[in-house]
Amino acid sequence: MQESHPIIKNELLAYLLRPQRIVFIVNPKAGTNLQKHFRDSVDHHLNHKKFEYGIWFTKRAGHAAKLTKKALAEGYEIIVAVGGDGSINEVASSLVGSEATLGIIPAGSGNGLAMHLGYGRDIDEAIKKLNTAEVQTIDCGTMNGRSFINIAGVGFDGLVSNLMKGSPWRGFLSYFLKSVEAGLSYTARECRIELDDKILEFKCFAISIANGPMYGYNFQIAPDAVLDDGLFEVVIMKDAPRWQYFAAVPSMLNNKIYDAEFVEHYTARCVKISAKGENYVHLDGEGIVVENELNFEIKPAALKVLVPKKSVEKVDS
Repeated sequence: MQESHPIIKNELLAYLLRPQRIVFIVNPKAGTNLQKHFRDSVDHHLNHKKFEYGIWFTKRAGHAAKLTKKALAEGYEIIVAVGGDGSINEVASSLVGSEATLGIIPAGSGNGLAMHLGYGRDIDEAIKKLNTAEVQTIDCGTMNGRSFINIAGVGFDGLVSNLMKGSPWRGFLSYFLKSVEAGLSYTARECRIELDDKILEFKCFAISIANGPMYGYNFQIAPDAVLDDGLFEVVIMKDAPRWQYFAAVPSMLNNKIYDAEFVEHYTARCVKISAKGENYVHLDGEGIVVENELNFEIKPAALKVLVPKKSVEKVDS
């Protein structure tokens, strides 16, 4: 039975004021000395009157999803992904449709969703922001039944993510070099794209299916994307001379990618992409190869997420 607060005798108020149960699921490979630093940071910067916490470390790929299901079974109310975009995807995908809330501590290299929500890149500051963060409900996407939270991509950026899987290096320089490698080798492909009731046929270099606007490193591939509007922003990079793709990179840093002549963008709830042969795909930066048709669907209001208080209005806009 729930005991009343020693001072507040009203049982309902005592329940509402009890510490929330929060668990941090940490990918220790996401940063040097992250394991030791993170424990110290939680000890110093988390509000211990507001939260009672656990810290669990992943041991292998896919372990974060299993730990998330364990946390749900044990009644944790907030599950925080500590790592990069891949770690966030694993945790968030296991929370879709549940009553638990996702928290994010950016400890990877790109941190696209974390940056957009306002967590920044500093772990200590991100933990402080959890203390006053507010719950917001956002949409999620699926590709052939697999969840993604921020952005999925087909073509060039899917190849980049697949090349990164085999690289022992992380960080912007590694991503930049793999992007150059992919940009010089990838060839645009004929694609049939169904957007709700619209059918398009283009020779495509890349197709982004965006729930949120931002890749890592502040690159805005879909400036108009909103996390809670029930729609994908679909950004199509058509066939063009290679130099035009590289010349357009700065436009992603100033929200001008739609101005490029080879770019078209649409909104849709369902997206179906058909192209012959293997398709290089990424889901929140995690590369996979898919040979069959690609079916993307938006799942409105599917995930609760903690958003830093000062950023809530920005997410709604």
